[in-house]
Amino acid sequence: MLNMLVLLFVISVGSLVVGLIRPQVFRRILLGRATRKYIGILFGGSTLLLFILVGASAPQEADIASVETGDTVTIAEEQGIPATESEPVVEETPINVNPEYGMENSQKPQDTAPVVDNDTGTQNRKLFKVTNIVDGDTIKISELGTLRLIGIDTPEIRDPRKPVQCFGKEASNKAKELLSGKRVYLEFDPANRTDKYERTLAYVYREDGLFYNAEMIKQGYAHSYVSFPHPKLEEFNQYQREARRDSRGLWANNTCNGNTTQAASDQSKPSSAPQPSATPSTPPAVTIPAGVPDASGYIEGSCASLKALGIGNFKPGDPNYTAKRDGDDDGIACELD
Repeated sequence: MLNMLVLLFVISVGSLVVGLIRPQVFRRILLGRATRKYIGILFGGSTLLLFILVGASAPQEADIASVETGDTVTIAEEQGIPATESEPVVEETPINVNPEYGMENSQKPQDTAPVVDNDTGTQNRKLFKVTNIVDGDTIKISELGTLRLIGIDTPEIRDPRKPVQCFGKEASNKAKELLSGKRVYLEFDPANRTDKYERTLAYVYREDGLFYNAEMIKQGYAHSYVSFPHPKLEEFNQYQREARRDSRGLWANNTCNGNTTQAASDQSKPSSAPQPSATPSTPPAVTIPAGVPDASGYIEGSCASLKALGIGNFKPGDPNYTAKRDGDDDGIACELD
């Protein structure tokens, strides 16, 4: 019925259009009354009437909704047409694949929570257990193995080519205090996922939210590692400036005074034995890494090289303030932008 009304409606609209353009086409059909006014009234009225009938015969929204929501009463049943039985729809649970490990949801380790990944900007805090402390800036965790901490550098204690460095044992013990047996989650630098030794590089956060990399610098157990850029470099440099200002940890005068390249034995108390009055020999030269102060607290380098490491704004009284570095004579040397 509805289809027939629609067909008649289309014919009526077409006749109205043709009659208004060329009324002579309907001269024989309308027995000489083929005027535009007469055609407009005739076909216009029929078009309006058919439009109303089509609208009245169309399925109501409630009927459509009942079908979409799975109600038992369907349009077919209302019109007396027996409905065929439909198979129940079984909703399939989508299988998500972990992009990092290639495992389906059902295969994920149960002891997990989201990893903060800068690649996607999402937070999937997957928790790992710390299984071993190698030293202050290197640890081992479940699943991933050896992990090198981004942006920090602690004194060496295990390098066979070097003696145990100043404050190395203290840094390692602090790492054990903060991380041994703890569960941690990671944040990666998308530009550097591994180092040249194929160790995973990451920022480490304890389950309770403590940011281990930053905490080691803040408390003076690690230097900000400025040799390689990373997203939190300036943040770490600021923590280092504060630790140095407050003489924390390795920055204290009675520990390393910032120079951790010296052997740990050099920290020992001065000997009470009398010293020979012989002329002292020239001590061997010590190579100090860029950005690390010498025993007096002075950092070698030009203002440009220091500012590239995020170091500057020296004021009178600071070992690094010199008239040469204060070119504009405003009382601040190597001004940071």
